[in-house]
Amino acid sequence: MTDGELPEPRPPIIGVIGPPCSGKSTVAKHLQSRGGEWINADLIAKQQLDRPDVIQELTERLGSSIVTDDGTISKKHLADLVFGDDADSFARLRVLESVVHPRTRRAIHDRIAEAARKERPFVILDIPLLIESGYQSICDEVWCMEISAEHHQRLLAERGWDDSELQRRAARQLPWKEKAAASTRVLRNEGTLADLKASVDVCLHETLNRD
Repeated sequence: MTDGELPEPRPPIIGVIGPPCSGKSTVAKHLQSRGGEWINADLIAKQQLDRPDVIQELTERLGSSIVTDDGTISKKHLADLVFGDDADSFARLRVLESVVHPRTRRAIHDRIAEAARKERPFVILDIPLLIESGYQSICDEVWCMEISAEHHQRLLAERGWDDSELQRRAARQLPWKEKAAASTRVLRNEGTLADLKASVDVCLHETLNRD
């Protein structure tokens, strides 16, 4: 299987997206409890930063300041280098993505192949920039979380984030209204946890029993 290929037959792939603190991980975890294979792209990407070949390449291209005394990458310092608003930060972000993204994509495809071998009933693809990165093309459905501003502010406060942190993370993403419009389903997270899980179960049943 090459980087651009997926196993056939394969389980249905459900992409789950949503703003930070909108309930996306809760939905993914609940889907996992229903037998799905949860593929968390953020976790996979972070794992790539521990690979010796990645550490070496990033050090050569971004400088030795990103490496700590024990030879590992300082994720905080790396984030400071790539998430600024200036052109240099943007260029460093492109370098980081060119190193990490291809390896992450291969790992994701490997996980999908593994799910097929295990005969999982479906796959949950949890990728923050799913639509921007083109992963929508391999999903059978994309579910987008939607949450009211008031409820969202409450959940953000519980995580210790303010509006500036949210805006920083959203700066290089498509607006969420566009993402919702491009999704198969929109899940409203406005009630209790039980309400959200019940909605997920209904959507999952409909997805797996499509004609």
